[in-house]
Amino acid sequence: MIKLYGYPRSRSTRVVWMLEELGVDYEFIKIELLEGAGQAEEYLKIHADGKVPAIDDGGFVLTESAAIVAYLGDKYSASGLVPEPRTQLRAKYDEWSFFVLTELEQPLWTIGKHTFVLPEEKRVPEILSIARWEFLKACKVLEKN
Repeated sequence: MIKLYGYPRSRSTRVVWMLEELGVDYEFIKIELLEGAGQAEEYLKIHADGKVPAIDDGGFVLTESAAIVAYLGDKYSASGLVPEPRTQLRAKYDEWSFFVLTELEQPLWTIGKHTFVLPEEKRVPEILSIARWEFLKACKVLEKN
């Protein structure tokens, strides 16, 4: 059974969603990030940066939500959820997956960091309008497709 190390309302949700869609049994192990559990010596052996998500699939440890989702899609390819590798359909699937990560999520994460994640003294309020502009620009691409 896959062990998923995660925290609610984080990028772990991507992996939970994928596992649920695939119908794969998994154990969710909550890492209490706000209490410092991500920096515990034991967890740092799983994820060197102390972040979530991470999976342990029979001793194979993988971090980074996009890498985990890609791995799961390929491992459980019989589900048909992810297009077969080396096909044009898969290339388009990857194109839109990467677009979401680089063009849509990046400005949203910038807004989140500079609104509530970073300590107040590290926040740069001026960056918020730029991030909103970047997000809206990316949304226009979606509207055209």
